[in-house]
Amino acid sequence: MNHLLEISHFSFSYDESETPILNDISFSIEKGETLLLMGQSGSGKSSLALCINGLFPRSIDGISKGDIYLFGKKVDEYLPGEVNHMVGIVFQDPETQFCMLTVEDEIAFGLENMNLAREEMAERVKWAASLMGIDNNLSAKIATLSGGMKQKVALACVLAMKPKLIILDEPTALLDPLSTKEFAETIQRLQKELQFSLIVIEHKLDHWLSFIDRCIVLSDFGKIIFVGHPRNCFQSHLNLLKERGISLPQALLFKEKFSNSNAIPFTVDELVEALDEIPHIIEKPCFPKENILEARNLTFSRKKKCILQNINVNIPKGALTAIVGPNGAGKTTLSYVLSGLEKPETGKVLLGNRNLAAYSNLELSKKLGYVFQNPEHQFMTESVYEEVAFSLKMQRMDEKQMKEIIDEVLVSFRLNHVEHHHPFSLSQGQKRRLSVATMLVDEQSFLILDEPTYGQDANTTKELMNMIEKRLQSGVSALMITHDMELVDSYADQTIVLVGGEVIFQGTPYQLFTSPKEWLEKAQLQLPVKYEVIKQWEQRGERFAAAFR
Repeated sequence: MNHLLEISHFSFSYDESETPILNDISFSIEKGETLLLMGQSGSGKSSLALCINGLFPRSIDGISKGDIYLFGKKVDEYLPGEVNHMVGIVFQDPETQFCMLTVEDEIAFGLENMNLAREEMAERVKWAASLMGIDNNLSAKIATLSGGMKQKVALACVLAMKPKLIILDEPTALLDPLSTKEFAETIQRLQKELQFSLIVIEHKLDHWLSFIDRCIVLSDFGKIIFVGHPRNCFQSHLNLLKERGISLPQALLFKEKFSNSNAIPFTVDELVEALDEIPHIIEKPCFPKENILEARNLTFSRKKKCILQNINVNIPKGALTAIVGPNGAGKTTLSYVLSGLEKPETGKVLLGNRNLAAYSNLELSKKLGYVFQNPEHQFMTESVYEEVAFSLKMQRMDEKQMKEIIDEVLVSFRLNHVEHHHPFSLSQGQKRRLSVATMLVDEQSFLILDEPTYGQDANTTKELMNMIEKRLQSGVSALMITHDMELVDSYADQTIVLVGGEVIFQGTPYQLFTSPKEWLEKAQLQLPVKYEVIKQWEQRGERFAAAFR
């Protein structure tokens, strides 16, 4: 066998009584090749990654059939830890792979296990940190970093080991738009330079497709339904991909809405070529000024480091407000202060014109719900069903009515087949859906959601946002932290831009996306596709007119 990796008729399940998560998988990958692994949430992508690097089934007593070969040798024949030197993997949730307290020690940890000389270890730590733009954070405690910064640390840890195969499992889920683009470009450059093989598991496809050699699509039963070039995949299986909720490149998604062309555009340039005309942007009206929550002159510091400065924001009733901005800007910290999870150093928060500090914990829990960035932080019961039922039981709801609501929610979030599973046994995507579902069945008047859609496929994202919109129509208000500008454009009524702990913009999405590009660059944001298309269309018109002057 000359392949770097070969998988032969491989199946995997967590229990003998369960349907296999992976079903008769066969494919290979060569040295320097880039593979995109696609599939809807829960299709087995992360499980396959963990089987490739030898963690599964060894560490959980799972059931497997078939073989996985790495450099011609079965993965299960390597000693524990050997495969980790050759196959580096970055998980969806970076916290699951940290062992040390500081960034520098975490990056060095894997290198110490490789018995590298101290001088080389120090050089590699600096090199990997520099690649991810975290060389000024080496002495920082990991626990103090934002979710996006933690993801960058996790990526630096893998790059430092210079493995032969890197598996990236939703690597940009918590990164801001500009960091996402820069990371994909960094990986492309490093792959050319270092010649490692790459498997990318990703829902946000736009920045990866330009250098993907092949893609593999998994069905929801863990079977391969396509292997080949991405353009051929979207050409021949487009309807199937849309039905399964597998995310499409934004350019292709836009073309499907506004053009009958047979083109398969991956970039805005290709999209502009495929369009006959440009759709008009309809600006949403500014929301009424009645607010459910106000923050006045907030400041917040942690260990003498100022994180939030002079924050003044209004959250309107019955609306969806999106907080956006670069990694480390203080978005999650602001949401903690607005929800009462953290106390401001100065200033105050008013919920329904009453100081947040005047509410008891019980009063606050009845009015305000919070979906954490890490879903495991809010699980309280032993099963998925009980998790959704928990707050309904607290409301003393009728048993028959409660069951109808729970069954509807579980089907909507595609969790009905795991309703008896423990929440901690779910995939990361399933955990995220469950954490949002538990809040959407409550009767709180104000919801705060920290990255509610990360790691989700197109269908689940749409279903989730539709459920949030239903709550808004019933009078509920919501605040959402997100890096997804398409989501902001489609659903948000108001946007708040946070940079360096300060609010630099508050207004409608239209006002944000038509503001000077310097503002967007400062916040490390990128325009939604339709705004990019209009900008390029106008530039073409100007060039065309100039040619005939």
